[in-house]
Amino acid sequence: MADAPSPDPRGAHPPLPRSFLPLSAPLRRLPAEIEACTGRPLRLGRPGAPALWTPGAAFPATGRAGVLRVAPGPLLSPYDSPATGLSTLRLSHAGRPLGGGPPPPGLAEALRASGLSGFNRFPRGHGTKAFAAEPRPSLALIDPDLAAARRTPAFLAQLLRAFPDECFVAAGPEGCPPTGLPHDPRLTIFAEPVDPFALFPLAGRIHVASSAAACEAHLAGFPALCTDPSRGPVPVEAAGSLTLRFGAGVHAFDPWTRRPIPLLDAVERVAWLTARFRGNGRRIVLVGVSGWKREALDAFADGPGGRPLHTMAAAEAVALARRHDGAVWAWATRCPEALPRLCTEAGLPFARVEDGFLRSVGLGASLKPGASIVVDDRGIYYDPRVESRLAHLLKDTVFPPELTGRAGALRAAIVARRLSKYNVGLAAGGLDVPQGRRIVLVPGQVEDDASVLTGSQAVRGNLALLRAARARNPDAFLLYKPHPDVEAGFRTGAIPEDATRALADRVVTGLSIVDLLDRVHHVETMTSLAGFEALIRGLTVATHGRPFYAGWGLTEDLAPGADRGRRLALDELVAGALLIYPLYLDPVAMKPCTPEHLLDRLSEARAGAPATALALKALPHAVMRARYALLNPILRRLRARRGVDPGR
Repeated sequence: MADAPSPDPRGAHPPLPRSFLPLSAPLRRLPAEIEACTGRPLRLGRPGAPALWTPGAAFPATGRAGVLRVAPGPLLSPYDSPATGLSTLRLSHAGRPLGGGPPPPGLAEALRASGLSGFNRFPRGHGTKAFAAEPRPSLALIDPDLAAARRTPAFLAQLLRAFPDECFVAAGPEGCPPTGLPHDPRLTIFAEPVDPFALFPLAGRIHVASSAAACEAHLAGFPALCTDPSRGPVPVEAAGSLTLRFGAGVHAFDPWTRRPIPLLDAVERVAWLTARFRGNGRRIVLVGVSGWKREALDAFADGPGGRPLHTMAAAEAVALARRHDGAVWAWATRCPEALPRLCTEAGLPFARVEDGFLRSVGLGASLKPGASIVVDDRGIYYDPRVESRLAHLLKDTVFPPELTGRAGALRAAIVARRLSKYNVGLAAGGLDVPQGRRIVLVPGQVEDDASVLTGSQAVRGNLALLRAARARNPDAFLLYKPHPDVEAGFRTGAIPEDATRALADRVVTGLSIVDLLDRVHHVETMTSLAGFEALIRGLTVATHGRPFYAGWGLTEDLAPGADRGRRLALDELVAGALLIYPLYLDPVAMKPCTPEHLLDRLSEARAGAPATALALKALPHAVMRARYALLNPILRRLRARRGVDPGR
């Protein structure tokens, strides 16, 4: 079995052509990465040297002059693909590695600590039972390059011939393609991805098809044999395998931005993404997720058990989860009422899903997918009738200084970047408010929103809120801001104009909530997230309902039963609500990310959004209004038939 050649010692690399013509679809999805590696443009439809996508054969022993070959690199996250970006690439030109260099110091230690291999899509512990027999079988390690190059059958046939008294388990981080494999009782095949680091200590011997393929075994401290037809099994030298795997021709990229980065930084970022992927230990069945939300929810719910499954019906969800040893996540406001009970009876994990608190540039009501969610296995944050996972962690967590320090930095960044949940609305530069008077903001809400129905019992409705705010602040200058969904005509909650004028000094429509918070001293709300956004900007807040941020000693709590029995510092609340509780997604790369990274994406998206009140152009706005008027009543009736409360 031939190894990848070392860099050619005969002289300088032949000059690169002026441009490359991408002849494979994956290459057309990776132009920025390839151009960063080669310094040459990738042009479709114009003459240029051919560029080929050749996974499994990135370093052919020979190559035609001018041909660029590109393959996935040796370090990849579970979310990587040509469409979403690859964390590493291998490049060769004219049959010789292109760019890259020797492995950096500390790489072996970083790889050993992280236990990364291939796309890292394997579950932990899978396949270990195959090594329970005595004598222990040998591991035929199916390297990703070997599988992609379709050389697996020859590799296994050679092992079976060379070792007639040995049993083998064929497995690898990308699985073992079953097509064309030899049929032999001594051979056990794992077609699905398997963690090789879990198998190394269990195997009698480890066989590899090339020196580079022995890298992971050497990192784990185990010898590997590479069978040479002329010499038999040959031990592979550890330092050389690391160089072959991660040396010349290998280029690293940020998994989210696709920009070149040092290889050690890529190890850290791929390890973070891998841990996030493995956090979904069971295959997820998603219930009640609308079609326009599914791409984002699929990225959140992906895991070693496979891509998530979708249904709208409770019974089908339970059947699917049983079949796949899975877990059930239901969109909180679309959850069939019987589903939690059915999951409990079936012994299935169940959680509710809802948007997070840093969501998007644009409204969910205008079908803009969210970039953060919460997954709550106890309740849901907006419903105080049952203690949610957020309420539980805020009540019981001891927040270490490093976590509150990170929360403080995140809070400062949100304020400095002028970000909010939806990031819609125009600047309020022309808003004139009186000097010397206390300015109070009253944010309206969607009146049939679940947070209002469950969390604001005494004051339920925008007119009632406005009356209560005026009664409590008789001398203040009241600004009333209708909710963007109501203002857009998508949802219920409009107040008659004469009633509004009798209570509010000014109605502010189409303006950014952040710009308004800059101009006021105090916020009166039922359960609106505007209250939380006011808190992190240092304003006083009175809550007439029981939102998640009330009851911790940071707000004036007017609703009965709001007190939580604990006092929190502001950055402890932020740590729980923005760092621990939600999950975040890069909406461009479609990969999980940190909240700090999402701030960059939200800032970029807002800069490119239409300068309108709703970050939405006129025609899409009109289409959405028609949809809500005509289609939503039908959808509500259909949901009611599935056991979903029609008031949600």
